[in-house]
Amino acid sequence: MKMFVNRKNELEELRALSQSKQPVMALLYGRRRVGKTYLLGRVWKDPFYFLAADTTLETNRTDLLRELEQWSGMEIFPEDYHTWRSVFRLMARIAGEKQQVFILDEFQYLLERDSDVVSQLTAVWDREMDDSPLVLVLCGSEVSTMEALQSRDSPLFGRLSWSSRLRPFDYFDSSRMLPWLPLREAMYIYGALGGMPRYLSAVKHNENLRESLCRILLSPRGEVHIQLQNLMAGEKGIRNTAEYDAVLRAVAAGRRELSEIASCAGLQDRTYVARRVLEVMENLALIRRERNYGASSKSPWRYRIADNALLFWHRFIEPNRSQLERDMVGSVWETSIEPLLDTYMGHIFEDIARQTLLRFSGELGLPVLSTCNRWEGLDRNRRSIELDIVARLKSGEMLTGEVKWSSSPVDPDVHFQLLRNLEDLTASGQNWAKQALGGWFVYFSAAGFSEYMLRLAEDTTRVILVSLEDMFPD
Repeated sequence: MKMFVNRKNELEELRALSQSKQPVMALLYGRRRVGKTYLLGRVWKDPFYFLAADTTLETNRTDLLRELEQWSGMEIFPEDYHTWRSVFRLMARIAGEKQQVFILDEFQYLLERDSDVVSQLTAVWDREMDDSPLVLVLCGSEVSTMEALQSRDSPLFGRLSWSSRLRPFDYFDSSRMLPWLPLREAMYIYGALGGMPRYLSAVKHNENLRESLCRILLSPRGEVHIQLQNLMAGEKGIRNTAEYDAVLRAVAAGRRELSEIASCAGLQDRTYVARRVLEVMENLALIRRERNYGASSKSPWRYRIADNALLFWHRFIEPNRSQLERDMVGSVWETSIEPLLDTYMGHIFEDIARQTLLRFSGELGLPVLSTCNRWEGLDRNRRSIELDIVARLKSGEMLTGEVKWSSSPVDPDVHFQLLRNLEDLTASGQNWAKQALGGWFVYFSAAGFSEYMLRLAEDTTRVILVSLEDMFPD
């Protein structure tokens, strides 16, 4: 039986919509494979569900009417309903005095360039729904299109009773889908698959890490492999997938700023194309942008891949495609992935640590966080410095820290090195670093802490140690 994780608030709020005696319209959207349809399937018993296709409006309308006939038991002749307005009128008539739920999934396919479906829906909604106890859920995976339905320019503005963007799980909820795994192994899975429920549901109970990732991710016939391979092609509105692939490769290779990304992607003469591609992928939550803590609004953005599955794909699968296509899956795992997996997880664990701080600051004995970033650059002596965690608390105090995905317990050296870095940054004119020296310090370690580090934390105020187990409070 599939697990139901995290979406409790959405589940309860959607069920509450059914209590209304008035017509109710809801909007649910998010990336493919994020669990929208699965959530809706848990809310209502036997709703009318129609999955629109990437075809003509005429074909979608005819298919909807045929499915509506089968669901309702009414005799419906498609030729009697030439417009979408007549279709929405029919839904209102079917609802009558009894609560009925209608779900239109992949709704973006009904919004072609010259489509007036939304306007026709609005006209019926305002003038003809009356007191029909109807719940209409518009669901879709093209995020920008679905978000636009809420804008002031949309005919639906002010008519939605509920709206939610479903997002991938964080590390904590991802692990709840794999409760049989040891925590460290669950983190490897999160590092490879990210928080997409559909990907995580492909992991089998009786498999170890190697077996599972080889079967679903490395094998060209694997479920997750196939979905990632067709990720860009499946997004409506993306035509030149080669540009998107080139930009993703550049970011995965460590290019961070726009000019570097454009050059690496072969778009150095068309930086505007690289910028547009990054904007689209950021909207899809495939790319994220960030700045150093304390950086000015004029500082250039730095880009990173936000989806772990996509990062893993470009880091390990894309460079080994030829071997994987020849079924050399085991060899690729042993020679190209397993030896580098802990290095790869180092960056993933930094993100996990920041997620922990934002979600469980109270459980860790910290005031609520206001912002949480990282910092990397040079001090006044041109020495390279990287700080994994730089945050400001709601109290106004600073929190800095380091994150270690090592197999050895962390020693006090990490604390003294952080103090030295903050002192050098203070001398270099970073005013926040001076305040951080008198603030809180936090250290994350997947392998725990040495006896000396534990003693330092006992003797030093405002030093918090967080083990892997601490990141999973009951």
